[in-house]
Amino acid sequence: MTGSNQTGAAPAVLLLSRSARWIESVRTQAAALQVARLLTVSDARDAVALLCCGERFSHLLIHPPAAGLLLPDLIGLTSGEAESGIAAVLLGADGAAAQRLPGGGRAMVVPQPDGAWLGRALTRQPVPPPDSVQLPLDDLLAALAAGRLQTRYQPVVRLADGVPIGLEVLARLEHPTLGTLPPDCFVPQIEAAGFAAHLAAVVARRAFAEWGGDALLRLELRLAVNLPLDVLLLPGATERLEAWREEAGIDPGRIVVELTETHPIGRPELLLPPMERLRAAGYRLAIDDVGPDMRDYQNLIDLPFSAMKLDKAVVCDSAQSPAAQLFLQRAIAAARAAGMMVIAEGVEHHATWARMAALGVDAAQGFLIARPLTAAATGIWHASWPRRSVA
Repeated sequence: MTGSNQTGAAPAVLLLSRSARWIESVRTQAAALQVARLLTVSDARDAVALLCCGERFSHLLIHPPAAGLLLPDLIGLTSGEAESGIAAVLLGADGAAAQRLPGGGRAMVVPQPDGAWLGRALTRQPVPPPDSVQLPLDDLLAALAAGRLQTRYQPVVRLADGVPIGLEVLARLEHPTLGTLPPDCFVPQIEAAGFAAHLAAVVARRAFAEWGGDALLRLELRLAVNLPLDVLLLPGATERLEAWREEAGIDPGRIVVELTETHPIGRPELLLPPMERLRAAGYRLAIDDVGPDMRDYQNLIDLPFSAMKLDKAVVCDSAQSPAAQLFLQRAIAAARAAGMMVIAEGVEHHATWARMAALGVDAAQGFLIARPLTAAATGIWHASWPRRSVA
């Protein structure tokens, strides 16, 4: 079964509850409201799996006792993730307690059922982040220092058979008044102020701690962490990365360092020594966000990368743009000649999956496979994901 979470479409509702009172209230009011689809589950893991693996809902109704320890993860997959398109509604919950959950301030709270509560809840739309956030730098750095940075993981799967091969760690920042902020709302400002190395360290150390704590290690996937090219050139950068890895007890062969061109590198050959140190230690290296706007792409491709990641924008544009198609053909051919794996970002539709496969891309990452997941949700996704082509 499939649903819809598009604005204006008939509601598709997922209810997580073991309470006969709430279940009966939802069913009665949903029938009167002509809800297009209502699916009820009593196990939080089932709810997470449905949200992770291709099902589409407009609203998630959560009775916290049924959610248990997965309540923060369910919020993170819905109202706490700006692009989820799913509004979370907490049933019988305390509003102050909801506010303390990451992203909980974006969820609606219904303390008690009345005769019209579901209609009010279904008018609730997901709250997008501000289009442009210019927060004081001190506020952002204080949020980092206070441990408000969160990690999400987006799976990478092989196009040939859909087998999961890796996870990319992504950053979110929990702001006390604006809720959970996506990277576009804080990463550029932090990096522009000269704190790119500090941000990369916070993200990597949190991800390594979660990975080393067995939430992700047992999945036997590779973990991709982002590192700006200019940060790699800083004295001691590779040594610090090694120290964090050893502290978490992770094999270097399980880590992919995705190098991003935040600032153009005038002399790409300067990257060779630190890259060779990482390769010698066992790390894999990927060149990230490859697209027509990458200035040094032709020079960077000669460095010892093991993978190339195609930027989401050019992957999406290739559906209509001959120029984007030509760029992809040339980039993929160059990567092949250099012995690199090619990964397409932004694979959101079956047609994109098929187009990338036809171009010879090896692996894919995007909303068709999974949205950014919490560590706990990643394990549930991994157990539920079908190991096959989804095209």
